[in-house]
Amino acid sequence: MKFNKISIFAIVLFVTQFAQAQYIKDYRREADKYYDKGDWQTAAIYYEKYLTDKKGLGKNNDDFNPYSIEGTAPKKGTPEKPSVVPKDVSIKLINFRIAECYRHLDNYKAAEPWFAKVVKTDKASYPLSSYHYAICLRALAKYEEAEKQFSSFLEEYKTDDDYSKKAKTELANLKFIIAQMKSKEQKLYQVNKLPDNVNTTNHGQNTAPFVSDKKLYFTSSRPDTVLIKKQKVAKFQNKLFVATAGSAAERVPFPLSKDVHQGAFSFTPDGKTVFFTKWEMNDMEAKSASIYTSSIGADGNWVEPTKVVGDVNVEGFASKQSMVTLDGKYLLYASNKPGGQGGLDLWYAPLADGKVGTSLNFGTPINTTANEKSPFYHVPSKQLVFANEGRVGMGGYDLFSSKGTIGGTWTEPQNLGYPVNSQKNEEYFFGDNDKFLLKNFYISSDRGSDCCLELYAANKLIKKWVNGKVVNAKTGEPLSDVVINVTDDKGNKIPTVRTDKNGNYFLETDPYNRLDANANKDGFETSAQLITGDFNIDTLARTDWALTPIIPPTPPVITDSTPLIVRFEFNSSVIPEEYKVSLDSLAAMMARDGNMMLEIGGYTDHLGSEEYNLQLSQRRADAAKAYMVEKYNTDASHLSTKGYGECCPIQPETNSDGKDDREARKLNRRLEFKMLKK
Repeated sequence: MKFNKISIFAIVLFVTQFAQAQYIKDYRREADKYYDKGDWQTAAIYYEKYLTDKKGLGKNNDDFNPYSIEGTAPKKGTPEKPSVVPKDVSIKLINFRIAECYRHLDNYKAAEPWFAKVVKTDKASYPLSSYHYAICLRALAKYEEAEKQFSSFLEEYKTDDDYSKKAKTELANLKFIIAQMKSKEQKLYQVNKLPDNVNTTNHGQNTAPFVSDKKLYFTSSRPDTVLIKKQKVAKFQNKLFVATAGSAAERVPFPLSKDVHQGAFSFTPDGKTVFFTKWEMNDMEAKSASIYTSSIGADGNWVEPTKVVGDVNVEGFASKQSMVTLDGKYLLYASNKPGGQGGLDLWYAPLADGKVGTSLNFGTPINTTANEKSPFYHVPSKQLVFANEGRVGMGGYDLFSSKGTIGGTWTEPQNLGYPVNSQKNEEYFFGDNDKFLLKNFYISSDRGSDCCLELYAANKLIKKWVNGKVVNAKTGEPLSDVVINVTDDKGNKIPTVRTDKNGNYFLETDPYNRLDANANKDGFETSAQLITGDFNIDTLARTDWALTPIIPPTPPVITDSTPLIVRFEFNSSVIPEEYKVSLDSLAAMMARDGNMMLEIGGYTDHLGSEEYNLQLSQRRADAAKAYMVEKYNTDASHLSTKGYGECCPIQPETNSDGKDDREARKLNRRLEFKMLKK
């Protein structure tokens, strides 16, 4: 039989197309297989390969819009729809499955265009697609579009279930986000992704930071070529790493089994015992997740881990994300075991001599029907930090804090706000400052990634604000221009402030355990106060003052000639400090009686010439007048001065034996005051 060139070409074309069609079928079959296993990353790759090659054959694929993929680690979860794919699988279902894959990977950037396609072409078949589309929009900071999608979902979705409740919460989240983005509080924060020695570009995610002996420990799913070849472990298997400043992260030589993940490591204070989570690779819902422990053996190596005994782990339920409090007294963890509020709850168990005691649920208001994860307790500030996905916040998992004591009561959890939280996910927290919760801490967040958690270092410029009002203790009237002097507990002087016309003052300083302060104003007694308070969070402490006015001593009764006790050193016209009280009293009396007229007379002893003594006595009288005018604003026209020299001694300056009497001369060096006619 002979074949012409056209026949041969037709045969070749048929075989080629058949082979390509077979490859397409294989791509789809492989995608379905990985989708069933919950290997979302691999499934997405094969589904997109299927669509790409299908379009290359010129088949009907108007919905095609392939999206580039970044390498990520599979994340466990459950698809919304059954996994059985009929032979005549539709492109619309493939679009939905690709969107689902990226949703389970938290890759909102990749999932968003696929959910947009599903919402546009077949929303009726996938009623939750608009909800997940809105989640993607919110995570990508497209808030107005997200609000429209959540509202549209609630209008069309009539089932009263978790999705409708979450959609309502998400609408509240959007309002919270907008308010947070406008808050001036964010200016106090610094949040920086850790450098490449920790956050590399060729791994899935970094989680669970823990600092011990100035070293940063964390779990990561980055590849380890040595382990891959030697132990044939999975490429993206979760393992423990350690890094110091400026050095590349290294894997901690910790026993590792094939197809088993290790996460959330937490050490006892002595660093010799560790607790961590362990779960199997192919367990879609991670029901096998349990908490294990290990200690350093006599040879200096970690011994083979064993499952924590007691009630921490319950068969058929997950217990994970353990955290040893930094004082070594408690083991905290998350679990969905019976006895909780629903979903993952936070639990605690006492630690003593390396043994774990009976577990207790944190209860309300910490736990809710939603998931609570990754607990951390800051001992100095007595605050519990944890992740929650059900409360109003920035969206996704947010970090919350509550104040209380383990085993005691707790305050209503408060969202740590932006920029600690973002519109994506924050799931781990660690801080070991000896006073402040938000001083030099670490978080895990996927805010800077299309898919996965990365480690961030953060710090808050914590401030202490003090305000109050100063009043007259006798009248209650506000006092202006009062000087407030403050010294911190390290002895540093803080810049002084003054009260305004309404008696109010405000000062800002770094936080300290105590502030020593005093208020000063002429004519009032100085008042000192110790300002204390809760400095572990930003606080505004109000400290009011009531200053007592100084009441001058009762002035002497002045007659036509009444000597006051104002005396001078020899040959001096300077008024000694101890005698100024007499002038103070006199000035106060003249202030009450605005018509009083006085003459101030100056005197000397008999030593010196008559002319010189007249000059010296005049200078003494003038000095008294100047003092009263300058300090008390006494009307100068109501004061006259005259120097009398050595005349009119109060006491003879020579004794009966003819010797000089020094005490008598001291008495004669004086001032006298005469009331003049008005």
